[in-house]
Amino acid sequence: MRSGVISPPNEKPTTMTCTSRPFLSIALGLIFAHVTNAQYTTPGTGLSYTLADLVAISGGVITSTSDTSYLQTTDFTLAATDTLLIDEDLTWAVASSAAINIFGSFIASAPLQAVITADEPALHHQGIRFEDGSHINLVRVSITDGGGIKCLTNDLMLAYCTITNQAPNATFGAALELSDGKVYLHHVTFEDNEMAAISSAANGAAAPQITDCVFLHNGSANTNRPQINLGPSGTDTTLIRDNTVIGDPANTLVGGIAFSSLLGNEGHAVIDSNTVTDNRYGIAVIGNNISSTIAHNIIADNNTQGDPNLGGSGINLNSTTTNISVVSGNTITGNLWGITLQGTVTTNLGDTTATNYNPGGNAFANNGNGGVIYALYNNTPNPVPAMNNCWDLDNPSIDSTAAAAVIFDVADIGTLGQVFFMPLGTCDINTGVDQATPTEPVITVFPNPSNGQVRITSKLPIETVTLFNANGQLVRTQRDPVKGPWTLGNLGTGLYLLKATTPAGVEYTQRIVVE
Repeated sequence: MRSGVISPPNEKPTTMTCTSRPFLSIALGLIFAHVTNAQYTTPGTGLSYTLADLVAISGGVITSTSDTSYLQTTDFTLAATDTLLIDEDLTWAVASSAAINIFGSFIASAPLQAVITADEPALHHQGIRFEDGSHINLVRVSITDGGGIKCLTNDLMLAYCTITNQAPNATFGAALELSDGKVYLHHVTFEDNEMAAISSAANGAAAPQITDCVFLHNGSANTNRPQINLGPSGTDTTLIRDNTVIGDPANTLVGGIAFSSLLGNEGHAVIDSNTVTDNRYGIAVIGNNISSTIAHNIIADNNTQGDPNLGGSGINLNSTTTNISVVSGNTITGNLWGITLQGTVTTNLGDTTATNYNPGGNAFANNGNGGVIYALYNNTPNPVPAMNNCWDLDNPSIDSTAAAAVIFDVADIGTLGQVFFMPLGTCDINTGVDQATPTEPVITVFPNPSNGQVRITSKLPIETVTLFNANGQLVRTQRDPVKGPWTLGNLGTGLYLLKATTPAGVEYTQRIVVE
């Protein structure tokens, strides 16, 4: 038995994800505002309107300050049968006392960017509500300095949008709060929001499809909410794939990704190929009646709180009844714990048997606290298959004795389940970047990892290439034409995010490692 071992943390997302009581208070507040202030609701005759159209008919609720700038002075409501269209680059400023309520169809596709913001950014406006039954399709829209987005519809698509600096007015615990159904978020950037970036109800069945998004320094209020804070999905499956989730080390209570079923509602999740760094913890799947796949993620340096009793796991799985996870191909480094298993979770980290085959391929390095390395802490009574994993990336020739030393199980406490970690993996896996596949990607970066010089090739014309460091800071940009090789030069070793933009405004991202 090791000396100095401690119990793993219980890394829960907040239990106040989306409950009826706070929403009721907010709803009553909006009703009161409607009674005491002027407002405008579109006629409900099935017509489509632009903001310019509304200037003429809204009685001063929407005014024009220039050809492409508009001001909303009090509450605006789009009726259920009407459509609001934005097809140009413009700015829609909203007074601090005003809200936007959408019952109908809101469709936006700006050539470059349409901006919805606050007339007084320091005060925020009252937020946006996408009501049940509304149709929302927004492309290249920036929503900033607001009171959050409350989404009650299951007909939502956001692409190439940004959601920044949202305070809890229309929402309670996130910049974007979801209710039910499958909604789509693609290439959306959430940055510097006070609470979580995105959440869903603990008693709902929301299954968002979140792909190629960036979550940067959300949770600036530093409350116990992860940047992605999702409840159960129902019979559908939540997808979180190819996203970058970077925390602000100053926000010591904010985790990375959490999927939970705190009330035992059915939930399914695929968390795949994300980069999760500098949060209180990396990925947590908490609760009962859950199945999840966690694969090919880079989970590094999630240790900002610094207290191993409260957080710091790369992956934390916890339940009291059914919680089944398949975990493979992840690179887990620099956290206070590698993977922690609690309660009665059932976890497959690698299995050579035909019926439960999992290639394993998880790689660990330098996950520890109190001077002890914990790659895997099995604090459950259940056996854990964990075959073909690399237990120390810094020592690829690790033997079974050294592997056992970084695994906590029945050998340390007799009531715990055994971890079956033989055969060992070869450590020639998962470099932390996208690998070549038989289908050629739109953009290719080679070599990757690199020493600072890369060749960029693309099937499509590329107008602009930008490079961000792991803290989300812009470190390099280059405009058309971009023809390889492109020299990065003078960059420190570490992880970077390259973003290539076509002349049509379509963005492609690629993670780059500089050695």
